[in-house]
Amino acid sequence: MTNLERSTPSRWRAHDLDGEVLLFDRATGTNLLVTTAATAGLRRRAPRTLQVALTNACDKSCAFCYRPREARSRWTFDGVLALARTCDAWGVLELAFGGGEPTLFPRFAELLRAIWTTTGLCPSFTTHGKHLTAAWLRGIRGHYGQIQLSVYEDEDTGATIDLLVGEGARFGLNYLVTPDRVRTLEADVVAFAARGVRDILLLSYKGPDRGLHLGGRTLAQFDASVAKLHRLLGATVALKVDVCWANRLVQTPQLVVDASARGGDCGANVEFLSLSSDLRVLPCSFATDGIAFADPSELPAIWASLQTARIAAPSAGCARLPRFGLPTAALPVIA
Repeated sequence: MTNLERSTPSRWRAHDLDGEVLLFDRATGTNLLVTTAATAGLRRRAPRTLQVALTNACDKSCAFCYRPREARSRWTFDGVLALARTCDAWGVLELAFGGGEPTLFPRFAELLRAIWTTTGLCPSFTTHGKHLTAAWLRGIRGHYGQIQLSVYEDEDTGATIDLLVGEGARFGLNYLVTPDRVRTLEADVVAFAARGVRDILLLSYKGPDRGLHLGGRTLAQFDASVAKLHRLLGATVALKVDVCWANRLVQTPQLVVDASARGGDCGANVEFLSLSSDLRVLPCSFATDGIAFADPSELPAIWASLQTARIAAPSAGCARLPRFGLPTAALPVIA
C-alpha cells in the first residue's frame, strides 16, 4: 500500500495509472485524477474496467447485435463471485455486465448485492429493460453503480425511463447513432432530458451493414448536434460518446482520461478488457479472437501479455482499423 492509499478516505478506491492515480467513489460514480510528485513513480497494474458478457442468452433478436450467437454461456454464480474477488485484489474498479441480457442470468440481483457487499468493486450492467420492475429495482438499490438502458424503437423506452426515475435509480441511456437517428437526435435528447434522464451514451455502430454507418454528411450533422446539445443542456445532462468515435468528432467537446499517454487510442485491452460468455479474454466486446481461460486467477498474466498490443476488432467502425475500416466518404474533413 502506498502512502497515498493510506491517506485516502475509505470511500475512495485508488487505481494506479502511469505517473497518476485515479480515485473512484463507487457510491457516487465520481472519478478524480491526481497527478503529483508522489504519483510520478506509479505504473498501471490492472485495467480500470472488466466488461463481462455474463450470458449469451437474450430475448430480443436485433439485426445490429454483435454478440456471437453460437457462444456458450459458461459463467456460474460462484464463478462470477470468484472473478470479483480476483478483480478486487488485482485493483480493478468496475465490473460492467452485458451479454446477452444480464437480467436473464440466474440470481442476478443477488449477484449484484454479493459483489457490492463482499468486495470494493462497482458492478454495473446494460439491459434492454424488459424485465425491470419496481420491486426488482428496490432489491438492488445501493448495490450497483449504474444501469445502462438501451434505446429501442420497438420497446416502450419512455415507460422504462419513468420507472427508473420514479425508483431513484442511477441510470443512463445507450443510444445507438444511425443515419436515421441523426435526424431525430436533438429532439430525442431533449425529450429524454424532460423525462429525467441525466446521462446519455452515444454509441457508434460497428459492423458490416454500411447503411447503419454515418457518412460524411450525417457524421458532420451528428457532430454539430452533439456540440449544440452540449451548449444547450450544459451540466444538466452528461452527454457521452463511446471511444470508437475517436477523432471523427471534431466539434464535440470531449474529456478523455489519459489521452496523451495512449496517443488517442481507444484503450482496449489496456484500460478495459472484455470477457466473453464462453470464458475468453477479448481486447473489447467487438473482437472475435480471444484467449481462453479456465480460472480468473489467470487474468492478470493474460492482461499483462497484451500491454504492447493494439488489437483491432474486425468490424467496420473500429477506431484501430485504418480509416476505421470505412470508405473515405464516411470520414470527416479536417482542415
